[in-house]
This record gives sequence, C-alpha cells and structure tokens, in this order.
Amino acid sequence: MDGSRTCGEAVAFAVEEASLREARLRAVWVRPRSFRAHGDVEEELAERRRLLSESVAGWAERHPDVRVTAEVLRGHPVEQLGLTSRESLALVVGRRGRLGSTVRGLLHRAQCPLITVPLPLGAPLPERDGAMEERRAGRPPGSTEG
Repeated sequence: MDGSRTCGEAVAFAVEEASLREARLRAVWVRPRSFRAHGDVEEELAERRRLLSESVAGWAERHPDVRVTAEVLRGHPVEQLGLTSRESLALVVGRRGRLGSTVRGLLHRAQCPLITVPLPLGAPLPERDGAMEERRAGRPPGSTEG
C-alpha cells in the first residue's frame, strides 16, 4: 500500500478475495530506507502507520469476516514484498498503467501468485506522489531544494 488511488483499487480487490476465501488480509506499506535523521524517520513511520490503518479501516467494517492486519516495513519494496510473499496465498498490488519496476521485480521474486490491479478502464491516471518525484529528481523524499 502507498495511499494512492491505485492502491485503493488493489485493497478493494484484496478484501473481496480474502472474504471469498475466508482468509486474513495483511496490508503492507513498504517505505524505502531514507537519509533522514532518526527522529524524522520515527515520525514518518508513525504517520505511515496511521495512514495505513485509515486506509484499511473502512474495509474491515464492510467485511467483518476478514481479519485485517496492517504493517509498515522499511527497505526495498521488491525485497520486502518478496519476503512477505513467502507466507501469502497471493500478493495483490495496484498499478498506474504499464508495469512499473516494483511489479516487474515481483514477477521474479514473489513466491506466490502475483495479482496486479489496474485502475478501472477510462479512469484518469493519478498524478505521481511527491516522494516519487523527489526520488526521480535525485533528492531523498522529504528533502527541500536550496
């Protein structure tokens, strides 16, 4: 999970599938290791945990039969999700359009079926989140210019 609209589509799909299969759902948000000071990292992780809990809370209410756990991991997304896949019936990820580097990496690393959930047909592609744009510009997420 990353809080994006594509993530929301993936969560909806995953909850429905978990309900049909009487399985539990483990929602994972992987944050790359950052160059921030220790205090900033702890604040960021706490914020990610809060956002993740909010993202799955509504689904847990609509599907009380599905036990949902939420976890924020740190590290490389492909590595962490690959490790997570060892204990999973399936790994569900959203995508913005074409397969990105995370999905391509998971095609080689996942140890369970990998399900990619695109946005519905005709939906506008979401704008990229600020952290991704900062990484593309060569800055660590959360850094400021100047």
